[in-house]
Amino acid sequence: MSTFSNSSFDAARYAASRPTYPPVLLNTVLHYHLRGKSDEEGKSKALDLGCGTGQATQLLPNHFTSVIGSDPSNVMIEQAKRQNIASNLTFIVSKAEDIAAKVDPASIDLVVAGEAAHWFDHKQLWPILGRILKPGGTVAYWGYARTRITGHPELTPLINEYCVGDSGLGPYWQGPGHGICHNLYRDISFPASEEWDPASGKRVYFTGDTKFPDLKLPFYPLPSSNAEDPFSVQEDFRTDMILSKTMTWIQIEKWWRSWSALYTYLERHPEEKARTGQGKDGDILDRFLYDLQERLRTDDVTMEWPLGLMMIKKRSA
Repeated sequence: MSTFSNSSFDAARYAASRPTYPPVLLNTVLHYHLRGKSDEEGKSKALDLGCGTGQATQLLPNHFTSVIGSDPSNVMIEQAKRQNIASNLTFIVSKAEDIAAKVDPASIDLVVAGEAAHWFDHKQLWPILGRILKPGGTVAYWGYARTRITGHPELTPLINEYCVGDSGLGPYWQGPGHGICHNLYRDISFPASEEWDPASGKRVYFTGDTKFPDLKLPFYPLPSSNAEDPFSVQEDFRTDMILSKTMTWIQIEKWWRSWSALYTYLERHPEEKARTGQGKDGDILDRFLYDLQERLRTDDVTMEWPLGLMMIKKRSA
């Protein structure tokens, strides 16, 4: 995404403000990936596409012999190198669609993309992933929708208006990625070519049982943390929300100031950028935060994000 490649984009702020992925997410991916494999199989090399500052990449070195994180933004890659120092971890600058020039054919066991797949050109990418994956290898994408404030559903319309409304940041997102992400990757189709196992395609929605009522899928409660296999069911399903974070208002502001749409908005409205930090008389984010604080009157806020996960395997040899 072009905003993230801008030399003035604050990658350190971006990294510090992102919600972190809970262990159950990676456990779900690994159990899916390793099911049916021997103890020696499937653990050699993992690749994180669109890795950004390495939030998903850093989950992988303890489970694979070597891990590669790739991103088209040199700004992001330099920040990733500064904060991820595992000896078996390498970062490279590359678009997802160019990755075949950087890795060997049939050399990757697991490809992941956390909060990035909505930017990929899958017409180009699925054939490439089919070439670089080993037989039986896995692709796992996950992304999260717009935030909600836990316990305050009445504020969701206000948040949506700020995030995507015409009078908010809506016109400043680089499309169509933001909408694809908010729809929990349901707009990304699994590949249909013969090298993929269509029966292995699976979607898990960590949305709780009340969010996204249009998801007409069975609901299974989140298993215990020490469950041998987090989810043994084969069908697509919903389960409990897993991505949440309690933040102070200062932390919330830092997170929202890391958004690419706000960066673009302020670049196009320098008169507002000059008012940043002036509360109810400040820029568009200052005014929105002032409104939320007046409504909530709390010292901190618990945010939650519905998350979608999609996985598929390449056919075994």
